[in-house]
Amino acid sequence: GTGSVDVVTRLLFILKLAAFAFVLIMALPKINLHNLGEMPLHHFLIISASPVFFTSFGFHVVIPSINRYLDGDVRRLRMAIILGTGIPLIAYILWQMTIHGIFSQVKFVEIITQNPTLNGLSLAVSEVTGSTLIGNVVSIFSILALITSFLGVSLALFDCLDDLLKRINVRTNRLRLGVLTFIPPVFFALFYTDFLNALSYAGQMFTFYGLVLPVGMAWRARKLYPDLPYRVIGGNLSLLIALLLGLLIMNVPFLINWGYLPQVIG
Repeated sequence: GTGSVDVVTRLLFILKLAAFAFVLIMALPKINLHNLGEMPLHHFLIISASPVFFTSFGFHVVIPSINRYLDGDVRRLRMAIILGTGIPLIAYILWQMTIHGIFSQVKFVEIITQNPTLNGLSLAVSEVTGSTLIGNVVSIFSILALITSFLGVSLALFDCLDDLLKRINVRTNRLRLGVLTFIPPVFFALFYTDFLNALSYAGQMFTFYGLVLPVGMAWRARKLYPDLPYRVIGGNLSLLIALLLGLLIMNVPFLINWGYLPQVIG
């Protein structure tokens, strides 16, 4: 249930913060400011990586579960969204600055060529810092990040399937819902090795769910109920900008396949 996932996620999150703080403290002396000033090898890589980035912050699917868990308390829900976005974003920026400060762009290409996996990154960190302990902690941190993300998405999928089956009057139980939630992703993970490419296409679905669909709902609500007491700042212009960004991100995988954007590897 949501309560159990909450408890487990809090515990894992504390462990993840401890591992993250350890890596930052130990890697700080190894950061080269010159590396941070280097430009990417291809200027459009940031656009190519946008679906993966959006997927990393694609918590929108779990909002209905959180709303139910918080008994519809709007204030607490808004605070959960702000903190749940802000803390990972700050950690993400610090993580990127640390890793990019340790390695040059040339070294990144070398890592991607030799071993474009988490093990390759951990070994490279150990080599640069001269400490196998830091490399092992990097692996632990990354594994904890995957587990906490897996728990959140699984909770959202579990509740979504529960609501869907109830709508079409299909009787089920928690065991069947658990099988439907976990077995397909397990088979997908075991037999489909192009994980990053899958994340890119997952970013399409998250973008539709997190940008395009909310824009359409907000636009429709403003047309039907123009006197609503609460309205997000920015007016229709902000909705248009969000819609255009959403459509761009959704088309990035196609632009990569057609050769208009560089491919993200590793």
